[in-house]
Amino acid sequence: MPQDSIYYAIGRISLIEANAINSAKLERLLQANSAPELRRILVEYGWPDSGNDEQNALEHIQNACKLVLELTTDVEMVNLFLLKSDVTNLKIILKASALNIEPGLLSPNGTIEPEKLRLAAEEKRYDVLPEELQTAVKEIEDIILQDNVDPMHIDITLDKAYMSYVFNKLPKKHKLLHKYFTTMADTTNYAMAIRSMHLGKPYEFLKKMLLPGGNISESKWQKAYEEPENLPLLMQVYGGKLYQSAIAAFMDDTKIALFQKRADDNLLELFFPYKSSIDKDERLIGHLLMRDREAQAIRLILAGKENGFSNEIIQERLRELYV
Repeated sequence: MPQDSIYYAIGRISLIEANAINSAKLERLLQANSAPELRRILVEYGWPDSGNDEQNALEHIQNACKLVLELTTDVEMVNLFLLKSDVTNLKIILKASALNIEPGLLSPNGTIEPEKLRLAAEEKRYDVLPEELQTAVKEIEDIILQDNVDPMHIDITLDKAYMSYVFNKLPKKHKLLHKYFTTMADTTNYAMAIRSMHLGKPYEFLKKMLLPGGNISESKWQKAYEEPENLPLLMQVYGGKLYQSAIAAFMDDTKIALFQKRADDNLLELFFPYKSSIDKDERLIGHLLMRDREAQAIRLILAGKENGFSNEIIQERLRELYV
């Protein structure tokens, strides 16, 4: 149940964050000699001592989602972030439908229960979704019926619908969230532009993929794409580190993943000034992103240990932590 007092919420969050996974704990996880040893350390940190790794990671985030929904004074703001999990679930469901197979593991961390969403897809009744997503799903299902489905098209169509919904719903008073989502749109579009450029694709190929809502207009994307040496300049406004990563990705397509890592870190850093805030709902969103980032890190380290990757390879793929 949403709280009337943000002070109460921040007090509870502060107690929980005292036990968050920080850089020292992360380093200890990295130094584990095997996946079983890593899991033993995770149990010390409060991670479940049994169950599937992926399910445990989802449960870790789910606990944070439940807590934030209980504490927030602005449920609609929180739901803008949780809806991303609904979109991920839709991607899994629709791709499975196209292949005529059962969908894989669905996230419990959206605004709609996974089983309810699965049944909605089965019955072709999507009134549980925002209008923007309903339209996107119907478009995708028409393509599936024509047996002409492209998994990338499913991803792009749903991502564009999600961003359209966010910017249609987001109140102007939430300046930080506007900055968060516009930055997300611009940096995601840059990664797609650079990947398209390295593939030698025409601008029309990129145009169909561009997410709405960014600060960079479609005409600027087109102009830069047609004079590709100017593409990295579009990222200059987001700071030196991201700009340097943008240049590296422009020069070498194997650096695109590192650009995306730097972009993700930039997004998280927007919430750093609110770490000590005692009266801002943005602090709760920071906590939600913190738990998600922890789960990502643990997934990555576990997968790396299982597959025998060196600590250096794992480390270079780890995103920044909130604490």
